[in-house]
Amino acid sequence: MKVHHHLAFFLLIFCCGNLLFFSSELLLPESIKRLVFRSPQIDTIGHFIGFFVLTWLTASIIKLSLINTFFTLLFYAALSELGQYYLGFRNGEFSDFVADVAGVSLYLLLKWAYLRYKLYTLKNIMKKRK
Repeated sequence: MKVHHHLAFFLLIFCCGNLLFFSSELLLPESIKRLVFRSPQIDTIGHFIGFFVLTWLTASIIKLSLINTFFTLLFYAALSELGQYYLGFRNGEFSDFVADVAGVSLYLLLKWAYLRYKLYTLKNIMKKRK
């Protein structure tokens, strides 16, 4: 059952990404595209997507609480950008750190909303049984 949730979540993200990148004017207005791609840096978008997926994997495999996952990956993002800053062939940028935190935060926000919805529906089912 859990595999189905992961697959559905992955398909939702995949469809949203395709909608964002390959949509016509009817599906996604040009003004929204300009807002999202105001200064497109593929590296920053990659950081966002990478940390979103990393958070998903971390939360699924290690099973830490949401707050512990957030602070662990926040610390990892800060250390990775700090390490890149001191390497000669890499750039440590604050915008990449913000993208990392945004990717982690979005996943955790979606996960929290899902858990709240699941709890809400469970409470309603229990009320109906009584």
